[in-house]
Amino acid sequence: MSMVHHPSQLPVLVASNHLPVLLERREDGKYAATWRGDRLLASTMAFSHRDLFRPSRRKVRFLGRVELEVSLQDQPAVNEACAAISCIPVFPSAETDVATYDAFCSGPLRAVFHNMVHPSTLNPPSHVQENADPWPAFLAMNKDFAVAISKAYATGDILWLQDFDLVMVPHFLARLVRPMTVPSTVGLFIHVPFPSKSVLSTLSHDRDILRSMLTVHHVGFHIYEHARHFLDACEALIRTPPPSMIQGQLVVHHNGKQVHITCAQLTVDAARVERDLASNDSVRDEIIRWRQLHKLIFAAVDVVDELHGIPHKVVAFHQFLKKRPEYASRVLLVQVGVVTSTLGSTQHAQEVRRLVDDINAQYPTPVIVFDVRNDRMPTVDRIALWRVAEVFVSTVFAEGLNTCPFEYLVTHRNATGLAILSQFAVARRILHGATIVNPWNIHSIATAMEATVHMSLKEKEFRRDCDVLSIASHTPTRWAATILSDIAAAASAPPKKLDVLTKPLTVEHLLDLYYKSRGRRIFFFDYYRTLAPDVSSDFGIVWPDVPVDVLSSLEQLCRDPRNTVFVVSGCNCELLSDKFGSVPGLGLVAEHGYFIRWAMLGRAARINKPWELYGDVFRVNASCGKWREKAEAIMLMYVDRTNGAALEMRRSSILFRYASADYGFGLLQARELLHQLTAAFDGWPLSVIQGKDYIEVRPEGLGKGKIVKQILHKLHMDSIKSDEHPASSSHHGAIDFVWTMGDDVADELMFDAAHDCGHAFNIAHVLTCTVGHKSSQAQYFVSDHVQVVSVLASVRAALTKTSRYRSVGDMQSILAKHVLHHAPHVTYNTSSQLDQPISSCPILARKPSAKALRLREPPSSKKTKAGAVWTHRCRRLYPRQIRA
Repeated sequence: MSMVHHPSQLPVLVASNHLPVLLERREDGKYAATWRGDRLLASTMAFSHRDLFRPSRRKVRFLGRVELEVSLQDQPAVNEACAAISCIPVFPSAETDVATYDAFCSGPLRAVFHNMVHPSTLNPPSHVQENADPWPAFLAMNKDFAVAISKAYATGDILWLQDFDLVMVPHFLARLVRPMTVPSTVGLFIHVPFPSKSVLSTLSHDRDILRSMLTVHHVGFHIYEHARHFLDACEALIRTPPPSMIQGQLVVHHNGKQVHITCAQLTVDAARVERDLASNDSVRDEIIRWRQLHKLIFAAVDVVDELHGIPHKVVAFHQFLKKRPEYASRVLLVQVGVVTSTLGSTQHAQEVRRLVDDINAQYPTPVIVFDVRNDRMPTVDRIALWRVAEVFVSTVFAEGLNTCPFEYLVTHRNATGLAILSQFAVARRILHGATIVNPWNIHSIATAMEATVHMSLKEKEFRRDCDVLSIASHTPTRWAATILSDIAAAASAPPKKLDVLTKPLTVEHLLDLYYKSRGRRIFFFDYYRTLAPDVSSDFGIVWPDVPVDVLSSLEQLCRDPRNTVFVVSGCNCELLSDKFGSVPGLGLVAEHGYFIRWAMLGRAARINKPWELYGDVFRVNASCGKWREKAEAIMLMYVDRTNGAALEMRRSSILFRYASADYGFGLLQARELLHQLTAAFDGWPLSVIQGKDYIEVRPEGLGKGKIVKQILHKLHMDSIKSDEHPASSSHHGAIDFVWTMGDDVADELMFDAAHDCGHAFNIAHVLTCTVGHKSSQAQYFVSDHVQVVSVLASVRAALTKTSRYRSVGDMQSILAKHVLHHAPHVTYNTSSQLDQPISSCPILARKPSAKALRLREPPSSKKTKAGAVWTHRCRRLYPRQIRA
């Protein structure tokens, strides 16, 4: 019996782009690995992994790349050195372009995730370059990580992926790794902002990123604003339903699974910061050096790029001094700038340097210190600067995790310290004592700087106490425990009680049931998004043509006299006749069962049978059609106020369609319209239905479920009557196979009806299949329309192959059973050698055709050639010679 661990004791495998280690090669050729706390995340400078799991009893391992370039021969030695401190290095494969991957992550991808459009996404290349697209390199690195994770994963581990540069790892874990090595519990935390849907769309693979993120069990963000952008992008780009709430977590349903989302922010380990401040001699030396200046210090540490607003901060400080020149000798702005590999970082630092020099030239002594560093600022130097600074200043335009404000305030637990934060800073959500400014408004920044100088001691202490209390309640250990607990709970969360777990439909299983059938087979297929592709996002309300492969597959199914095939749709009669009229023997159901055209079998299969009115015409015309006028008036009000929406009038119903509208706004309008229509027609014999992208008002009694029941009941009664007359030409046995397939809410009723009739009529094989992996009453699913085409093509090929390789006896038996009882008139030359019955005539000189051979009566107006028989093949009539 296996032991069930509490979430706080489950082992964790933390995967990040870089390992938090410093790897060094010793003189003896061996490697030594030591912890380096600020290397876990590339997106922030002051985040230490040591703060996350300090008091935890759980087993924690780290997986990621090392900074050194390691040769193939040295990899075992590096593995051994890293294993000593519970780390697992990832070595990129030879095919992975590491330089391109790093440039893409620090350039275009980072900019987009910070809600900025990177120039490389807008400007086309000036000349053709080989491997100009960085996406293959990004995928290759993420695949390398997935392979390394599959090797390092141990049963029971929680896999915790860190940040945006590993966002495609879940995609490869789900598809390209052996099932036995795929982690059963996976979480992803994004430490940077998430872009709006419009900015995310500037990436050519935006949908791939979203789908990969939705394959994990849990996604984490620091603040709700980032999660909201993610949810909006999912709704707009991949059409996920609106999220629900479960115990304080957002839940998104996608492909039949629940993805939980947590918004939680972390600060710093105050005890560690205070310990470094009190016991580190280097910190004390730095503090003494700064205090010798005898000035009030405004301090900031930022990456030098366009996101952190350093020029705005410098200009605002100069404006403050111009307004209050008496402070020029008493205050000092210390701006530390970290130059990174980001495109333009060095150039940006040079521009800031020129700006600072111009400002300092206007004063007797420098008022701004611009310290440029090519690497992260060491923790010792950073804490010392925070301790001597009177004010912390941040003017970022977009930011993810940044623990610098928290470090600053912890160093001032026993002293006064103030923080000026941008309104776009993540820290402002929990630092309520900070002064919030708009970084685009230089005057407001200058005003805030002046206010901090004049602020009373009592107010400073009050603001500091508020912030220190917030930091103490958002410790890293508590944050990590919460996120890991949510990941474990999300992975073990049961599906909703009403959901039916669907399985993927395989062609082998389908054909197995098909061939087991010895009686009549009935097929019900939806038209739009099932047999035909979804084009709503491209062309609006345009009904697409059915692919030729699908029409050929339907025709192949209809050729078997034991098969009855129906296309069941909500579209009108004219549309269905236009799209499917070329398929002989195919039955059509229009407007959810209000009209039906029965399948014509045998030699009359190509004759278009007239449409029959199957719905309740009295309900449709009830109250002289007043319900239609009322519904139209209400819907038109919403059509006029929803760009892209349209009204569709049918004989039996009226629809509000919003497929071409903005998805989020269209869904919002549809919900409100649903409530209004439900209230307006309360007590009327009408149904108000919400589909995938429409609202429909129709009389009660209409629906795919009801018409499927009526068809199956009629065919069942026909089979009972046929049992009394076995010699009848329409006798094909009882129904023992039913296959229904559709994608919409309306098709769920069809699935229920098929199962109900299966139990009522003792149908041996009932197969229900939905399009798209989602919560459904269907037993099986196919992923999309493309797979529908593939499944039908495979069935057609299997049936064709079966017919092609039948024996002589099989062909003669088929002719005797399914051809001769139709009594076709065969004309042949009496002088030829074909005087014997057809059942005993020789085999045709040509190989049997892949398509079934059907005989027809010869046209009375034409003379039949000697030794010829008229056949109906490939929708043409032509004579075919039969030789003795």
